Formats: sequence, C-alpha cells, structure tokens
Amino acid sequence: MRYIFEEIDNKKDEKYLVIKGCEDSCRKLVIPEKGRNNPPEKISNSKDAEGDSLANTAELPVKVIGNHAFSSRKDLVDVVIPDSIHTILGFAFHNCGNLKRITLTDSVQEYLDGGTRQCESLEEIEVFIKNDNNYIIRRILEDNDRRLTFRIHMKDGEALLVFPGFNYDFVENTMARTIQFTIEGTGYAYRECVKSDLINIREYDNLFSKVSADDKGTAEMIAMARLLKPYELSEEAREAYEKWLCGHALKSLTKVVKELDLKATDPIGTFYDYFRNAEEHIAFYLDRGLLDKGEAGELAHIAADRGITAIVSMLMNYAENDRNETTGDSSVKKENDNSVIKGKGAGILELDF
Repeated sequence: MRYIFEEIDNKKDEKYLVIKGCEDSCRKLVIPEKGRNNPPEKISNSKDAEGDSLANTAELPVKVIGNHAFSSRKDLVDVVIPDSIHTILGFAFHNCGNLKRITLTDSVQEYLDGGTRQCESLEEIEVFIKNDNNYIIRRILEDNDRRLTFRIHMKDGEALLVFPGFNYDFVENTMARTIQFTIEGTGYAYRECVKSDLINIREYDNLFSKVSADDKGTAEMIAMARLLKPYELSEEAREAYEKWLCGHALKSLTKVVKELDLKATDPIGTFYDYFRNAEEHIAFYLDRGLLDKGEAGELAHIAADRGITAIVSMLMNYAENDRNETTGDSSVKKENDNSVIKGKGAGILELDF
C-alpha cells in the first residue's frame, strides 16, 4: 500500500509520522504502526548518498491520523487502527459512505470532531481496552447521533452494546425570540451511561423500558446483543430482555423472514450482519426457547411461501423437539394448540397447508 506520511519533529519527543492518506484503493484499510516518510523508490542508489538515504527513510512510528486523511473515500468498508495511534484529527474519515466497521484500541488520547461524521453505513466500533480508558468510546458517541454498536474487549470480558440514535428537534419561540430544541429518542440517554472512567452497565440496562416503547427494532438489537455477550448482566435484566423478546418473537421474526434479501450479501462480521442473517437470527430465538410451538408453525408457513427451506426445517425440528420434551410422544398434540405442525407417527412432521 502506498501511504502518504508527514514527518513531525517537535524536538521534545521522538520523531513520528502523521498518516495523511493512501494512494491505493482498498476495501479494508489497515493503518501501519510504522512507516517511512519517503517511498523506497526515491532512495538514492549512489554509494555516497546511501548513508543519508537510509537515515532519511528509517522507519518511524505512526502516531496521528491527519485532518481529512481519508475523508470521502467510497472504497473503505473496514478500517483497523493500530495501538501506535494516539490522535485522530478532525474529519479523518468524514463522509466515508460505505465504511461499516472501525477497529481500534484505547490508546487514542485525542479525537477531534467530525472523525466519523456522515459515515452513513457505519455500524460497529470494535475497541480493545488495554489501559482502562473509555475516552475513545465516549468521543465517538458524542460525534455521532446515529445508531452504533460497540464491541468492547475488556480485561475481564467482552461487552456488545447497541446505542440507539437520536434527533435534535429545533422549535422557534417567536414570543421569546429564541430557538429551543428537544432531543427525540433514547440515544442521548444511552450515551450518558459512558464516562471516561467507566461504563455504567446497570444504568444502560435500566433504559430498556424506554427504548422498547420508542423503537422496537433497536430494542430487539439491544436485547439480543446483551444476551449474546452478557457482560455484567444481572438476572433481573436478563429476565426483562428475554420476556420482551418472547412477547415480540412472532412479529419480529415474521419481519425477518418477509424482508429477507435472497441475493448474495458480503458481510464483514459485524453484529448487524448477524442480525440481518435470517437463519442466525431465528436460531438465536430457538436456541433460547423464546418462540412457542404455535408461533413456530405460523412462521414455518411464511418461510415455506418464500421457499426458504432451511428455515422451514429449523422451525419443524424445533417444534418436534418441543413436543417430545413436553409430551414424550411426537404423535400427541396439545389441546387448543393451533400450530400448523402436526405429528403423523413417531418422529414425522408435515406442514398442513
């Protein structure tokens, strides 16, 4: 990769490089920890200049991502920022329309405004916490009003936290000749759970009743993420998440099946990729027993109408196992059960279309 660097010598610390961009097109950008200010092809081959050339092109640490370094790049989808970076200057990745994920560590001590603003596809920030510093999490959340997922690797576990989006609503008060604003959505309240020195997980979980009333799609994502990675998850919060998912299971999964895009996708492994994957999504509910047998039958009908045989098979097996565990006999059907799954002999299931 042909990176563009600027060498800095502040006469206090060692020399270091500011990365200013990359001349090559790339889908996954891995910013190097070290680099050379001058490209190798510019090194003089003369014997007299050999010593000076090597000195001028010695590898230096890359510590800063420069202003607008990668702004408006449409090729970037995934960015990895190394531990050597301590500063991300303004609008570094501004308006990267296809950028979905950024991976970095808590080594970043300064993050200026606009770094990830107008990145309309940004879904997930993966952060490795090595110094017990949540600064970069807080700053990225402050810089974005869109929904974001943070996959946080800590010394004592891994958290998967979805932060809802929010909107500012401006209203003109003509009598007072002032502009007043209100905040719509729970995203701002969720962001307040993150401080530079801690993430208040209990406060985060306590906000679920509010987001579940405002935005059921995001509420489902939050509940699934917390159950997948139950970092500091209390039993009370676990029960609340499971109860809500169970109560909305049929409606949520019907939407998943009906909106399934049967065309090929190109996932990069974010939580939202998992959430969009119909088989993974439904398996989450089935593995935890959050869908009852009757609802599984209704959902199997919908999947069969769309010709999604893999999902039909999953639901039929789930219903069969549920019946066997409940009755001990696959040919016995519960009274008043309106499931479309019927038992016809031991271990045989059919859809009653």
